[in-house]
Amino acid sequence: MYADDGGDDDNFGFAGFGGTFGHQRQVGLRMRQRQFSRYYSAYPVAAHPGNKADANYGGKIFLPVSALEELSRLEIVYPMLFKLENDEAAVGRRTHCGVLEFTAEEGRVYLPQWMMETLELSPGSPVKVLNVALLRGSLVKLQPQSTDFLDISDHRAVLENALRKFSAMTVGDIVTIDYNNREYRIAVLETKPSPSAINIVETDLSVDFAAPVGYVEPNARAPSGGSNNSMAVDGSSRPASSIAKDIRQKEEAAKHEISSNRFAAFQGSGFRLSSSSKDKGDAPAAPPRSYASTPDKAPVAAADSARSGLDQEQPVPLDLPIGTLFFGYDLVRPPGSELDDSVDNTEADKFQGKGQVLRQRRKR
Repeated sequence: MYADDGGDDDNFGFAGFGGTFGHQRQVGLRMRQRQFSRYYSAYPVAAHPGNKADANYGGKIFLPVSALEELSRLEIVYPMLFKLENDEAAVGRRTHCGVLEFTAEEGRVYLPQWMMETLELSPGSPVKVLNVALLRGSLVKLQPQSTDFLDISDHRAVLENALRKFSAMTVGDIVTIDYNNREYRIAVLETKPSPSAINIVETDLSVDFAAPVGYVEPNARAPSGGSNNSMAVDGSSRPASSIAKDIRQKEEAAKHEISSNRFAAFQGSGFRLSSSSKDKGDAPAAPPRSYASTPDKAPVAAADSARSGLDQEQPVPLDLPIGTLFFGYDLVRPPGSELDDSVDNTEADKFQGKGQVLRQRRKR
């Protein structure tokens, strides 16, 4: 016997199982209500009226305000991640992204240029936008599309700064990053734990590299009876970790060069004023003295050598015998200095004598 409750389709079915079927349908309805799915006309970021050219080097899009209003009413999972699909392409094209701003005109969505190329979209083409939830990524394998990427000195810092503008990574995408006013195209070859796409927002992501497109191995050591021809290998035949090893070695060499050019204090050799008999073999030989070793003649010889050194470019060092103290040279007056002393004495006599007072003190 069928149960009829007056047209309530949520409880149709057998009398004993009507409640079960109705509950399943309500769950399905709630699941559909949590799904955001809309078609928009796709345009590149360069066409955005707000001059958002920097968004070309990232993985986030611009949606209209109506999308924000609808998403706020749904029970979606944060961060907001979206799946973009081009149903009109011969081969299904899709990618994943985040949202940067809700500043687009109604009916439009603005995408980075590399995303337009990946989805094979032309300005004004329809694109389907759906909200999704992706697993947090643990590993991504990248392949630079040119050997110019190897010229970067610190790949880790460049990638950390560039990937902050992305919310998701999709296998098959060729993203574009900007560094030092140059564009670098990088293909996403593999993601983990999901084999298709991952969420990279606030997560520790390990990065591996495949050989860049056009990379040629250095000349390998020739076999015993072979030739010295160089061997070119592509990313498939080359070990997966070899390019990452080359990049790490290059970064270590750059760090070593920087550290070697830094100033190191307390480095170098020193000299002792006096050395014992056991150190004579290691200490440099003392220069020969040009004066007698007697203490009374040493200052005179040193003074003569110092005066003769005035006419030379380099000053003559003062070298005294051990145990001799030198307190300075004798004062040698220039010619005519006696007259200057007499004049100074005459001037000094003017200010000598007894003082006079205007009022004498009375004696008591």
